[in-house]
Amino acid sequence: MARRGGGVKILNLGAGNSIVSGAVNHDLVKHREEIDVTHDLNERPWPWSDESFDVVIAHSVFEHLRITLVEALDECWRILRPGAELFIKLPMWNSETSYRDPTHVWHLSPGALDYFDPDRKAGRAYHWYTPRKWEIVKGPWLNNAETSFLARMRVRK
Repeated sequence: MARRGGGVKILNLGAGNSIVSGAVNHDLVKHREEIDVTHDLNERPWPWSDESFDVVIAHSVFEHLRITLVEALDECWRILRPGAELFIKLPMWNSETSYRDPTHVWHLSPGALDYFDPDRKAGRAYHWYTPRKWEIVKGPWLNNAETSFLARMRVRK
């Protein structure tokens, strides 16, 4: 597995054309030389061992999957080490970009992430959605064009 400075293991899910140097770059197909792992993320479990990464980057990935956000975050939780972080970006449900791409399956709002953090109202009210808990460290916040939202989430194990 690739390592970045300081021994931090990073997984870049659905890399597309956004290759992260020193990370394990994943995509559905090997459309670039820099793609290290190809796998359909709808097929679980994902091909990485439990607690094998310190950081997962998932920018504009989960809206393309047939599995739910709960299932995708459960897989991220599984492959991340205790205290590790997920950097997530999703299109804003009401933006044209969310609907323009014919491969988008899900249209989510920033509040969807609250269900995974037991310190947030939705996370307390619907704690049974998943036993795998997160801390929303930062966000969600909108990008400048307000077409997508981003968050930094930490695994609670």
